[in-house]
Amino acid sequence: MQKNIVPLLTLNNGNKIPQIGYGTYQCKGNELIDGIKYALEVGYTHIDSASCYRNGKDIRVPKREEFFITSKIAPQEQGYENTLKACKKILQDLDTTYLDLLLIHWPGSSGNKPNSPENATVRLQTYKALEQLFQEGLIKNIGVSNFLKHHLEHLLQHCKIKPVINQIEVHPLCWDQATVQFCQQQNILIEAYSPIARNDPKLIQNQNMIEISKKYNKTVAQLSLRWAIQKGFIVLPKSKTPKYIKENIEIFDFQICEDDMKAIDNLNQNYHTCWDPSTVTY
Repeated sequence: MQKNIVPLLTLNNGNKIPQIGYGTYQCKGNELIDGIKYALEVGYTHIDSASCYRNGKDIRVPKREEFFITSKIAPQEQGYENTLKACKKILQDLDTTYLDLLLIHWPGSSGNKPNSPENATVRLQTYKALEQLFQEGLIKNIGVSNFLKHHLEHLLQHCKIKPVINQIEVHPLCWDQATVQFCQQQNILIEAYSPIARNDPKLIQNQNMIEISKKYNKTVAQLSLRWAIQKGFIVLPKSKTPKYIKENIEIFDFQICEDDMKAIDNLNQNYHTCWDPSTVTY
């Protein structure tokens, strides 16, 4: 089977990251093992996971150095010491000596209300632990997930190492332009989770998307992924079905024209299919 060639993007520390990753949310056991095996066959070398997915023991790759593996620190694992312990368990579950990328999964921490100032305090403690793990060589790159502009502004005032990634929900119906613009200004790459809105009919059955996709002989899902790719985002589609795993990576053989990109941009409704990080106000 011919493998797709995936572009590499350069992070703000000079390291590289594949522009498409295989998402593993809500997938584990043989289903995940088989999914990863097929994903590797068609060209994926980037796997996105998280401690709260509880599937690290099912993620195995040949030639570890040829693959980019991400995990995340859950809200209940935040805090300096908790993060160090959580990372140790993540490494054990993945049976690896290092992670390519470790993120703070959520700007809020367990036990604190969304408007509590304690969230910001715990975030800084957690990020300090990520910086320590980076300095020890256990983590090659560090970043955040679901952070909005005000979360990032606070972090950047205190951190020693700038995050390389902000992983947020992005698809044509939902992209926070203020956060995206701020990240671009700070040279922090955007990773798009739920890039096809979990196959929500509001996207997949959108008539504008259907008409544009026909022009390129692609599916709406492929059009959505390509739109994000052309914006310079990293995409993390998830599927358990070989047909769609393959289709999701077959997005580097066409180019959406400028007018069609603008038409897709105009669909933005900030419509979240997952969690809305704006609920964490502090």
